[in-house]
Amino acid sequence: LPEEVAEGQTAAQAAVAKAIADSVGAGVIKKSDAENLVCVVGVFIHPGATDDKKIYDYNYEATKMAVKAAMEGKPTVDEMLAGKDAAAHPFRGF
Repeated sequence: LPEEVAEGQTAAQAAVAKAIADSVGAGVIKKSDAENLVCVVGVFIHPGATDDKKIYDYNYEATKMAVKAAMEGKPTVDEMLAGKDAAAHPFRGF
């Protein structure tokens, strides 16, 4: 990998790991459940991204938000089905 890509990935990996640890520390993920849960995280880093602090900050916040929502059972299956066609993302292209 080009060095700048590897650096961004390192920032994202560190952010995800810290967000998971902080979620356990804050009680969002119960300590008693932590050894029995698996967190699967997909991270996209735009090829032009060069600011490791932004990469870290965005991935940290996104991971914490996703963990909180998951632990609260959000979205529900009905919410997911109702919103699946309205999902938007700037890189989706349509």
